[in-house]
Amino acid sequence: MTKRDALLEILIENIPARFVTSAEEQMKKYAAVMLAEANLACDAIDAFGTYKRLTLYISGVNARTGEITRKAYGPAARLLKDEKGGFTPQSSGFARSRGTTPDKLGVETVPNKGEVLVFEEKIPGSPAAKTLSEIFPRIISKLQFPKNMVWEAGRFRFARPIRGLLALYGDKPVAFKIAGVRSGRLSAGLSAKGSRRLSVPSAEKYFKLLENANVIVKDAERLEMLRTEIERMSKRMKLEVDADPELLHENLYLVEYPVCVAGEYSQDFLKLPVELVHLVMKKQLKFFTVSGPKGPALLESSAGPGDADAAAGRAPLPKRAGLEPHFVGIRDGVSKGQRNVESGFKNVLEARFRDAVFFFSRDLAVPLDEFAGKLKNIVFQEKLGSMCDKTDRVKKLTSWLCDNCGSLVNKEEAIKASGYVYADLVSNVVREFTELQGAMGYYYAKNSGFSETASRTVGEFYWPLSAKSPLPSSCEGALVSLAGKLDTLAGDFALKIIPTGSEDPHALRRQAQGMARIALEKGFKINLSDAVGRALEFLPLPSSSFDAAAVKAQLLDFTWARAQGVFEDEGFKFDEIKAVRGFFMEAGDLPDCRARLKDIHAFRSNPDFAAMSMAFKRAKNILRQAQTPLTGIPEEGLFEKEEEKILCRSIAGVSAGLKSHLANRDYSKSFEELLSIKASLDSFFDTVMVMAEDPKVRDNRLNLIKSLVLLFEDVADLSQLQ
Repeated sequence: MTKRDALLEILIENIPARFVTSAEEQMKKYAAVMLAEANLACDAIDAFGTYKRLTLYISGVNARTGEITRKAYGPAARLLKDEKGGFTPQSSGFARSRGTTPDKLGVETVPNKGEVLVFEEKIPGSPAAKTLSEIFPRIISKLQFPKNMVWEAGRFRFARPIRGLLALYGDKPVAFKIAGVRSGRLSAGLSAKGSRRLSVPSAEKYFKLLENANVIVKDAERLEMLRTEIERMSKRMKLEVDADPELLHENLYLVEYPVCVAGEYSQDFLKLPVELVHLVMKKQLKFFTVSGPKGPALLESSAGPGDADAAAGRAPLPKRAGLEPHFVGIRDGVSKGQRNVESGFKNVLEARFRDAVFFFSRDLAVPLDEFAGKLKNIVFQEKLGSMCDKTDRVKKLTSWLCDNCGSLVNKEEAIKASGYVYADLVSNVVREFTELQGAMGYYYAKNSGFSETASRTVGEFYWPLSAKSPLPSSCEGALVSLAGKLDTLAGDFALKIIPTGSEDPHALRRQAQGMARIALEKGFKINLSDAVGRALEFLPLPSSSFDAAAVKAQLLDFTWARAQGVFEDEGFKFDEIKAVRGFFMEAGDLPDCRARLKDIHAFRSNPDFAAMSMAFKRAKNILRQAQTPLTGIPEEGLFEKEEEKILCRSIAGVSAGLKSHLANRDYSKSFEELLSIKASLDSFFDTVMVMAEDPKVRDNRLNLIKSLVLLFEDVADLSQLQ
């Protein structure tokens, strides 16, 4: 069967870059479903997009749809004919509804219905172009966007007004009309060159024709062209252009024929904080920064917009050579006016830089204490007070955390920094560039004479910004960051502002994960259970307004879910993680949980470990089924069998050594101690009937088993292991 390619191009007014990739995926998904429904076979389905067009390209489409067999089921088979052999009204009516006669009906067995009448209809194939003329408008109408526009009488909704439709099957037009626009064979060239109309002779010639008109339709080819252009520019400048992946992706959907434009700006602007330079160039103008062998050190990252503790954040900036006073912008296509474009880019960039210099200079003239004092005018949350109140709570939590970390931290530096972590919120720069919340605090603290440690503690307060981004560099910074996260989590959980589904307005999941990572990677032996309790105590809420014990348990469980993800990334198995969960819920010590996990994971290779786990599960099941209140202290005088006495002595002998190993967090030796009980435990289960008729003997044996279970549970809940 002859195959040709099929093409749908939607020409639109400028569409936001963030809309394009979703539209591409939707077009591929809907095309696959609708082609399958129509029984129209193809070899491949691709979708491409720019800011001016969305393109669906279907390779190797059959000339006709395949024949479709449809079955319609009717009444029970026994109603086909009556007692006289004539067709019943039921079978006649069913046949008539299907456009046939009763003698054409068959019988088929259907689950839950038995034998029923069936009519099998063969629908012949139809030309591909005709089928596509029905499919293409359906695909267009199903596309969903974050925002839509209405622009024509039919009130069709789309991301931007549709200005042209190109639809072909091979060299044949696919005719349809949608949103007042008729499809045809016309496309358009590069917008920067006037969008010259192009007649496309066939789908197969589409890409080459558009390339000759300075439009690179395929995303991957356009991205490769953009990367090549940047590499070429780097070599020409003998400097390094920061090909930030996020910025590459954004520029990819802002142009159809990427061309680099390099320029210089005044060296004076490099006196600005490097995060501010990056923000102006990358976020506001979509320019790439340029680095050389020397320059100012980066603070690495900034926090994001919104609530003080819920900043979405940017990916950390790379630690690399300092910035050079050069930029690389991307324009759409080449023209003789390249110098004019460069000059225009430079003028816009320097205007933005002058604004930044103005805001930053004004901020440096204001004492940090004055900024901090203005926080009382910013409401954090109606029931939790102002940002000044929140700062006070963070200071109290910082002091408590420092007291529980001994000599690991400089308490004075940590508490000093904690009083200014939100001060930059009222600064001119952060009000104008909210993404720099946190990062600017570093510069204002340095300007106020803070030590490097205290300044970085302020600047790194919101770290980590993502699951893989860096933690605060110092122990002081880590503790202050932990205090901020604790306060926000405690306040939101007490007020029942808890993430549901995809909703997480205060980024609580990220903050809980950050809290878990800080505890684990910094090795703080902090009881997070106590820390959460203390954070709840500091909240300005009546104790009667929430159940502190329930909120604490809920928040610890929420934090454990984040820690579990960290442990899974480290290679621990799900059942191993479940075996240590109880220790966190009780003591909140994540480093201790990790130590237990490591030894469980390693000890599972011991050939006797599985048998020991099974014996523990058996013992625990016996206790659960007995449902008897037990002390866990057996009476030796009630033992009737030698195996009971031997097991009791084994448990007593192991108990002393186990306490020492647990105190030293040596769980490997703890497991070795427990393994030494295996022989006496096996003998006990082989010869002793636990559920004896005499209630005293039975309860004594249950207490013996209880003492064994308590011993094991001091190390891990092995009943969770699969």
